[in-house]
Amino acid sequence: MSAQTQEHLGPYRLVRKIGEGGMGVVHLGLDGADRQVAVKVLHPHVAADLKARDRLVREVETMRRVRSPYVAEVIDAELVGGRPYVVTRFVPGRTLEETVLASGALEARAVIKLAQGLCQALVAIHAAGVIHRDLKPSNVMLVDGQPLVIDFGIAHLVNATRLTQSGMFVGTPGYLAPEIIRASQITQAADVHALASTVFFAATGLPPFGTGTFETVCFNIMEGRARIDQAPAWLRGWLSRALQVDPAARPGAEELLRMARALDPDGEPRPSGAKPLSDRTLTMDTFSDLLPPVAYSKAAPPPPYVPAPVTAAPPPPYVPAPVTAAPPAPRTDQRVAGHPPPADPQPFLHSSRFVGMLLLVTLVALTIVTPVVMGTMAAALSLALRVGAYHFGENRGTLFRAALLTVGHVLLTLACGILVSILLNAAGMHADHAASLAAGAFTLGLFVLPSAGVAREAATRTLARVLPGRSAAMVAFAVMGPISVISLIVALGQGFQ
Repeated sequence: MSAQTQEHLGPYRLVRKIGEGGMGVVHLGLDGADRQVAVKVLHPHVAADLKARDRLVREVETMRRVRSPYVAEVIDAELVGGRPYVVTRFVPGRTLEETVLASGALEARAVIKLAQGLCQALVAIHAAGVIHRDLKPSNVMLVDGQPLVIDFGIAHLVNATRLTQSGMFVGTPGYLAPEIIRASQITQAADVHALASTVFFAATGLPPFGTGTFETVCFNIMEGRARIDQAPAWLRGWLSRALQVDPAARPGAEELLRMARALDPDGEPRPSGAKPLSDRTLTMDTFSDLLPPVAYSKAAPPPPYVPAPVTAAPPPPYVPAPVTAAPPAPRTDQRVAGHPPPADPQPFLHSSRFVGMLLLVTLVALTIVTPVVMGTMAAALSLALRVGAYHFGENRGTLFRAALLTVGHVLLTLACGILVSILLNAAGMHADHAASLAAGAFTLGLFVLPSAGVAREAATRTLARVLPGRSAAMVAFAVMGPISVISLIVALGQGFQ
């Protein structure tokens, strides 16, 4: 046995490393009776951070309060020594993420088994007054087909002091609830949203809110744009209830468990007690997306949290195929098969996207009234949005390319404004009025031409953060609606007098 395998930590002998994360390294260990255990040791630089140690204390306190066969239990812990560590039960197997990436989506009965097991785990977690906060496929082990929830590294107790700084969050974006992204009050309903997202991944092999940039995925989550239409028909009603944007509209863990027990792939599409899709749980193709998805390659999954026992031959390393954005589903007149969408336009009217459209209408109208001042301000706003997208966006590219695209966009909009002016003059319109309308066309082009995608993306992302919910969007709509109408009337009166 090598020197590395002879290393001891307290009463435990560390055999080999089996996983690593941001907080520490997980080792396969043996206790005094030669029973296999998993030993999670903090990284040295993390252990020197008092806040990180406090997080480890929180993890241990959290896991010790939960009693469930579907949750990995803590066996031992040493939190005050030079090398803080936590000992948990050793679980051979692969995570749900690794299983789906290797073998594809689970069969219907396996999905139901997974959903029911996760719901039972969540019932126990919430009964202990705990919010897991990071439930996702890589934190779910599959043991003989049954799920086992692991890694409470960022979980916290209800009403406990939050460890993250204001305006920041910890977790995996694709499986976070909207309220976590908005840094608003986090309740146990956030785990319900994450559980449904995890089950969606198991049933489809796809991320629930699409792929692309960090901002695109977060925007889809906050707008409730889950791809429910790509899930099996019998699962859609259950998913739609749990993926509501409003936390108060989601079922609790016990109700979600009752709904999971009623799931039947051979029966009705919706489980008992499920409701039709809400106007705040939109499928990905309900409305035109101002943030076009950007294909990306998924990095290789992290080392298995708990691989096969030492005596067994280690499985061959798995390298998954790159995960790219799924092709857009064909547009249909139904959100979910068998469930026609509601006829009223309220979902769009009460969204931040419609507020953005009203702001653009107002800006164009004011440009027609005062062409020089508002045209200059519109150009400055477009430039500011592009600068912000360059500095804070993920796919920023080179400075030269960003500057070249900006100059080209401005020249294109100027050309459009000049063309409008020439056409109006040729039609016999007064030169001053034609110039005013041409200035309005210039402002409109800054945000609607194909080359304006960067500015639109930045504007939409900003509005989604400023107007985080339906109520805020409705207030903004009530304020901007009359302003837009009045501005448009004044502009048309001046342009065509």
